[in-house]
Amino acid sequence: MANPHSLRASEATSTHPDALVALAEVIDELMSSIGPSPDAVVLFLTAHHASAASHILREIHKRLSPDCLTGCTVASVVGGGREHQAGPGLSIWAARMPGSRVQAFHVAFNEDAGVVAGWPDVGEKASAVFLADPFSFPLEPFFASLRSRERFPSLVGGIASGANRAGGNLLFCDTKIYAQGGVGFVLKGAARIEPLVSHGCRPVGNSFRVTSCQRNQLIELGGRPAYESLREVLEGLSDVDRQRFMNGPQVGIQAVRNRTGEKGPSYLVRGVVGVDAESGTISLADVVRDGAVLQFHARDAETAHEDFDSLCAMANSYYPDAAGALMFLCTGRGLSLFQRSDHDIEILQKYFPDLPTSGFFAAGEIGPICGLPYVHGLTACVGLLVPQDDS
Repeated sequence: MANPHSLRASEATSTHPDALVALAEVIDELMSSIGPSPDAVVLFLTAHHASAASHILREIHKRLSPDCLTGCTVASVVGGGREHQAGPGLSIWAARMPGSRVQAFHVAFNEDAGVVAGWPDVGEKASAVFLADPFSFPLEPFFASLRSRERFPSLVGGIASGANRAGGNLLFCDTKIYAQGGVGFVLKGAARIEPLVSHGCRPVGNSFRVTSCQRNQLIELGGRPAYESLREVLEGLSDVDRQRFMNGPQVGIQAVRNRTGEKGPSYLVRGVVGVDAESGTISLADVVRDGAVLQFHARDAETAHEDFDSLCAMANSYYPDAAGALMFLCTGRGLSLFQRSDHDIEILQKYFPDLPTSGFFAAGEIGPICGLPYVHGLTACVGLLVPQDDS
């Protein structure tokens, strides 16, 4: 029997089409595995069950009585050792974290004042899971403001994917349901959520310094038209690598700085969304600044597999006593990328057998690069529940 005073987690998932039946299955399993009154509960449910959300929240609080609850509606759930990319799904992750303080929060953007209200004032020794609505919360500007501060928690999470219109997603915070903003929980004390981010990209060709740009448009790289630099890279690639790049062209921006202001070794990967041979420009899925160093990247199933496998292997060596995990996968992974189900969850379980893991396929993933928070695409972001290192 597990020590009631130790760090532990559990999860339960149901794909039953009836929301009430699915909920009963999940709660019964959790009551058997972790029992009532967990410190935190995270709820993911597909749009099939959105109409029953109020009842679901009431039943969770009535039977499980969690100290803290957060969650959102999603396109598809991860749980029960599977990636359920089609059909209804309801997944609940619960954890006991003795010696830790857990606080749920809801943040909202005041458009008139241009400010975000509700963000918890905690320092860098805290960690947080963050779930946001893409239609009502300015994620990139908000994260840019966090990156300029000295105090902010380590972040991991995902963008709600349960709807493709404003007001369609539901966000859960304790007993309340919101259609706007973001929700999550902050953890501080004897446990933390350790973020892992896997881009699954491989750099190709030489790196270049941005010598002219305008917002998301690369005009010159190394003093030459950006298109000429790209053409030079493509001409130097093998046929296989050239095809891989053309199937998923990306750029890795190397001028990412950590909390101390020093350049870090990691890339911030962004998609190439347009190439204009006539003007010589390249358009990216994010703004770029003069002086940044970048390198073109190719994304493919083989690279994504190798990157996530090596990341999980390394994580296992650092965190062999992980108690649970939350997994946030891009909707472009899974069947779309690997041509089969359960690829990412199988790799995680290869290195962390039977680790209670719940999550969803997200409209964007949240995770750190060099300790600073960013929104990603086509990534696998994982938050491991681990003991806090006091060193």
